Amino acid sequence: MTHTMRALLAGGAMIAMAASANAADQLSYAGGWPPNSGPTGALENYAKSVEANSGGDLTMKVYPLSLLSFAESNAGLRDGLADLSTILTPYFSAEFPTLNMISEFSTLMELDGLSGERSSLAFAGAVSEYVLLNCPACQKEVAAQNQVYMGAGSTTSYALQCVVPVTSPADLKGKRIRAGGAYWARWAEAMGAVPVSISINETFEALSQGVLDCTASNPAELVNFSFIDVVKYVYTGLPGGQFTVPTMMNLDRWQGLSSADKAALMKSNARLAAEMTWVYFEEANKGMADSRTRGIEVAPASPELVAMNQTFIEEDLNVIVKSYREKFGVEIGDQAIAGMRELATRWTKLIEGVETVDQLADLYWTEIYSKIDVDSYGM
Repeated sequence: MTHTMRALLAGGAMIAMAASANAADQLSYAGGWPPNSGPTGALENYAKSVEANSGGDLTMKVYPLSLLSFAESNAGLRDGLADLSTILTPYFSAEFPTLNMISEFSTLMELDGLSGERSSLAFAGAVSEYVLLNCPACQKEVAAQNQVYMGAGSTTSYALQCVVPVTSPADLKGKRIRAGGAYWARWAEAMGAVPVSISINETFEALSQGVLDCTASNPAELVNFSFIDVVKYVYTGLPGGQFTVPTMMNLDRWQGLSSADKAALMKSNARLAAEMTWVYFEEANKGMADSRTRGIEVAPASPELVAMNQTFIEEDLNVIVKSYREKFGVEIGDQAIAGMRELATRWTKLIEGVETVDQLADLYWTEIYSKIDVDSYGM
């Protein structure tokens, strides 16, 4: 081999190495929503935000309802089949008892002084602040699944969406109601109904085939999962409660990132939490409006049912702490509910005047995500 040939080969190798070193690191996000849904759109925007905030060092490919379903997400993310995913923690009650307990405190937002159609904006801020900045037990629980918590959005308050009319307490008796978490299961049982535990991806078929009479779901799912094509009645004011929508990242993948890339992700996480919450807020309103247009009955639940619901919520807040202590050994319940009450009040005030998703993202960043030490978080 000539000296010239060796020089050319060496130069080519150096160019290849430089190109490899400068290549963007692509992350994968497994989403459980259909491709054209609002939440998937929020994930696509998240991918763009990650690339922009990292200066192109990171890119992201979103896999909507293809790489992992919601039911598969925890094991798949733990085992590295995806780098990030939305983990609906109530699907994994034994793995995430502390997070689930804290999420159930969303019923605080149904009580006087905290309720309102924009209460989900406040709860997403409260739960993210508590878990990210004030809950070592939460971090330990997530790390046990080889994951790291990236923050959360929130749905709007749950409504009862039915294929049969439910206008009185007697009508609820024996009804089969999809319950996506422990709170809604307890609520159904207290009302004399039968809670059915199935994933959100299976709910449309169950409603259409008569397996379910109703689903306790947030109104955005009328659009996101096409419940609008099968339900005939939507009752607001019960059962209440909001569903936390957290993003998790594979722990090994997180720990392998540079400090700069971690900081870029955190900036984008604030945006994702805001956009996911905003999407659910807007789509809940759209779902209700479109339902009315289609002739679906959309109305507040009867005063008798609403009164029963308020009484149940107030009593159930005392049950949550005891239940998680007895079933899962969660010992921070009293501390957590006190902290969440304080944060719910704080965030209800903070969101006053927030009129756009950009303002909400800036608020989440300033009050929560900018305060995270990325060099120690998740390490």
